[in-house]
Amino acid sequence: MTVSLRSIVAQALVPAAAAVLFTGCASQPQSSMLAETSCDLTPRQVVDEFATLFYEQKKVREAFETWVAADYIQHKPTLPDGREPVITFLEELLTRFPNRTFTIHRIIASDDLVAVHYHSVANPEDTGFAVVDIFRVENCRMVEHWDVVQRVPESSRNDNTMF
Repeated sequence: MTVSLRSIVAQALVPAAAAVLFTGCASQPQSSMLAETSCDLTPRQVVDEFATLFYEQKKVREAFETWVAADYIQHKPTLPDGREPVITFLEELLTRFPNRTFTIHRIIASDDLVAVHYHSVANPEDTGFAVVDIFRVENCRMVEHWDVVQRVPESSRNDNTMF
């Protein structure tokens, strides 16, 4: 029985390549592979990546499919659990208000919880909403969400802003 050099190399390289694919992708997770990888990112880094895609670039589906667990636990009373209902809600919101902006003022992290404090405005004439989204992150995925939403008033009894 003869064994070619090609088959020896293939037997050695295929498992090594698979190991690299499934353990080296934590810095750029893909939906189908995240469950099988270890996560090298902090919860804050995960939310930073999500924030770039969602709040800044408005790539709703890409942001949620990349960084949010399919069985996302939702505490917002107007939405059911799961990733897909929030994707649908946000895509419809951005269709109705294509000029909506999300201006992040701060991101605060503590252990597996990350809060994003931002100003959401539908159009330039709108005072908008002060919003805090709180995410619980586990293994490079946002797995749970709470939010606090408050309309920004036309006037204030002090000179401080909500941001």
